[in-house]
Formats: sequence, C-alpha cells, structure tokens
Amino acid sequence: MTLAYAPRRDLVSKVRRRMTQHYAARPAKLAFAEPVLSITFDDFPASAAIEGARILERHGARGTYYTASGMAGVEGPCGMGYAAPDIARLAAAGHEIGCHTSSHADCAQRDVFTTLEDLAHNRDALRRMGAPAPRSHAYPYGETKPQVKDNLPPRFMSARGILPGLNVGATDLAQLHAYPLFGPGGMDRVMKALKRAAKRKAWVIGFTHDVADTPSPWGTRSDELESLLTEARRLDFVILPVTAALERRLA
Repeated sequence: MTLAYAPRRDLVSKVRRRMTQHYAARPAKLAFAEPVLSITFDDFPASAAIEGARILERHGARGTYYTASGMAGVEGPCGMGYAAPDIARLAAAGHEIGCHTSSHADCAQRDVFTTLEDLAHNRDALRRMGAPAPRSHAYPYGETKPQVKDNLPPRFMSARGILPGLNVGATDLAQLHAYPLFGPGGMDRVMKALKRAAKRKAWVIGFTHDVADTPSPWGTRSDELESLLTEARRLDFVILPVTAALERRLA
C-alpha cells in the first residue's frame, strides 16, 4: 500500500469496481471438510516476514506472502520492505510466496498486456530470490478489471481481492473474498466471520501488511494476530496458505 496513490472513488469508478467484483471469471463451488483460515500479507514489510512468521509458526501455521518484487528493501508507509533473503527463508519454512505484481500498480488503470508483463517480471524476480513460481495472486489495492481476470496466467490457481466475505459455495477463484485485519472494527469483523465460517465449514482469508506492537494504520498488532489464531484453533479451524487451502477443497 502506497500513500502516494489511492484508487479512484468517483461514482463511475465505484460502479465499475462493483461490476468487476461480481463478474465471475473463474467460477467454482467450494466446500471443505472443516473450516479453513488463511493469513495473508500484502507487499510485504520486513515485520511481516519476521514477527508475522514467528507468530504463525508458533501456532503451527503458515501464511501467504503476496510479494511485489519492486518493494524489496524499500521504506514505505508500513515500514521497511522485506529483504531478498526473506523470500528463500519463508519458502523453506513452508510459507507461500504469492504474486502482487512487481510495480504494485493499479491493475484497473493499466492495459492487460502491461499487467501481464508486470506479472511475468515479478515471477522471474521472485524465482531469482529463491521462490518457486507463484501460484496465487493478490491485486494491488484490491483493484482489477474483467479483462485482467479473464487473462490471468493459468499457473495462478487463484487471485485475491479485498471484498469481505466467506469463500464457500459459489465462488470466483479470480477474486477471492478477504477481510482486512486492520482499521476500525477490522478485527471484530473477522472474529465474527470466524464464528459464521465454523458453522458453515467455510474459508476465511485475512489480509494485512505489517505486524508490530504499534503497527501502521494498515497493519496488525502482534497480540491481535495471536488472539485471532488462538480463536481459530479453538473453533477447530485448519490454518493454511491460500494455495494449500484450495488444494484441500472437496468441490
């Protein structure tokens, strides 16, 4: 997330955004034998690679790190970006390294070819850092358009947006739902979503950026992430990276 840019919020953009969110480019029906939780980190800051991974691993869990190669070692509003060695270390520990484009540009405002070039550049950069080719993608700022969804590379099993909701039943694998783990009321909403998902055996995806005792406005406090994972275990959730969760589906 970059303070220098914010997606357009005029009426036309809002209508296009809603139409894109409801256009199912990769329709699927999801069902699981047990409720599933995935914790995802966007961009991602060094604190997510260190503190976020430490908390997940203490709970026997692993996360998905949606990575923009152009943000490695770059200071941003959520703190210093990850370092290249973090990629190989996280992958070796069982975390998933996902794609977040290389440039972190708004995919809704670019032509499809430019976006596809950006995805390929990110894939190549991540492989040089020691990660396998990513199998999941998250749209920067949660922004995309139907043409991008239609032309996502086949290697991506999924793409994640930022529209809250449970992933179960009729689903668009090109725009999975996700809850922010930050902002006013964010953690309360995802805690309530866990309880609904536990009853329906649904998949909850949470997303954040940095993890610290005093995080940025787009980050999560360490104790809040601990509490979320503790509650998920109490409700008998299995906690998996995004692609591993999809591979666990029954339908």
